[in-house]
Amino acid sequence: MNASKVNRRNFLTISTTALAGAAAGIMPPGLYQQETPKPKIKTYRSLGRTGFRVSDIGCGPAGMSDEGLLKAVLETGVNIIDTAEFYGNGNNERLVGKGIKGTKRDSLFINTKLQIAESHKSEDIVLKVRSCLGRMEIDYLDGMMLWNPGSSKQVKNEEFHKAFAQLKKEGRVKYCGVSCHGSEYSKPTENMDQIIGSAIEDGRFDLVLFVYNYVQQEMGNNILRACADKNVGAILMKTNPFNGRYTDMINKVNKMMESNSPVPENMKYMYEATLQKQKAGEEFLGKSGLADPSLRREAAVGFALDNPAVSSVLITFSTFDEIEPYVSLSGTGLNRGISENINTLRENLNHLYCRHACGICESQCPEKVPVNAIMRYHHYFLGQGREKYAMQKYSELPGAKPGNCTDCSGHCEAACPYGVSIKALLLAACSDLEMKRES
Repeated sequence: MNASKVNRRNFLTISTTALAGAAAGIMPPGLYQQETPKPKIKTYRSLGRTGFRVSDIGCGPAGMSDEGLLKAVLETGVNIIDTAEFYGNGNNERLVGKGIKGTKRDSLFINTKLQIAESHKSEDIVLKVRSCLGRMEIDYLDGMMLWNPGSSKQVKNEEFHKAFAQLKKEGRVKYCGVSCHGSEYSKPTENMDQIIGSAIEDGRFDLVLFVYNYVQQEMGNNILRACADKNVGAILMKTNPFNGRYTDMINKVNKMMESNSPVPENMKYMYEATLQKQKAGEEFLGKSGLADPSLRREAAVGFALDNPAVSSVLITFSTFDEIEPYVSLSGTGLNRGISENINTLRENLNHLYCRHACGICESQCPEKVPVNAIMRYHHYFLGQGREKYAMQKYSELPGAKPGNCTDCSGHCEAACPYGVSIKALLLAACSDLEMKRES
């Protein structure tokens, strides 16, 4: 049995078989010969001025539905967990609470994010945190994070800071943080690096969470330099720019065309639009079937961990099979092979990645489509396996949807400085996020 295919049920079956065999003096043929060492975290890094040593591969369990998966992740030495009060309407925090049972509490760094409105008073925020603690059945949080403020002004929310001061005095929270991945709707006021930069400059935040990857480097580099200067812990999310299924769509169309099967119009348009955006597109995408997912994963994590200012890279583990491939990348960085892979991927797939937190094209859309938010929800759908959550957030999104994009001349694509096939990607997002539920 392939070790990477061992899930909890298989593990229990193997263990039971082995014990029964041992009792009878008979061992299953080849059982132990096929075992491979479980992957372990190799490197721990200081989380800024908190002084806490966190695993360089962290866990964002937003897509988990089984606390057993979280337990398996923690067994590898992963010790930083990032959740949020609103993930699964609080159920994700409950899962975290169940998953950490049996693990020494002071060995873990548990961070949760709070959605704060302008109307919230410090008393409301204190109650929010106490609810978080209750759901996780823990006495304190290591990190209490302000979720996705839309401006530097929101970063300085005095009610939030007043609540944090009270909770810290009570021993309920240790450190203060902020996360950001761009505008929520189509009214961006400041970029991600400006918002997080103002938080770092403010001096009251101990850790930050933001988007950074080898395609989207500019804003992240600014933030990482500021983190290094101020000794603020830097946690990364959305580090794999091509960890989605746009590529699956291209492969699917290739197979349809090879078998002379009819190709749906929306898929045909997206296929043709993406191929037209690149010189070597047909050869790279059509003939090679795209890069191996393991190559993309290695490139993404290696690039992120190569920067010494990075404390931890959050992975949204969704299956047992993902544990070994990601944890085995602990302690890695860039080498010649990875650098070559990054250059190849960036050159050939650049047009498939809408930069998180960018928002440059939104002001040019005559329909005022909230591009940044839609593409982020599609990332949850494609790259993190959080389909229901993504569809729910999309349905709640105010403003225009991409329904009229097909007949549009492409104002967004004309405004994009990166040559992204945003019109095609918006149509793909619309197709996925507006899928009809089965009756």
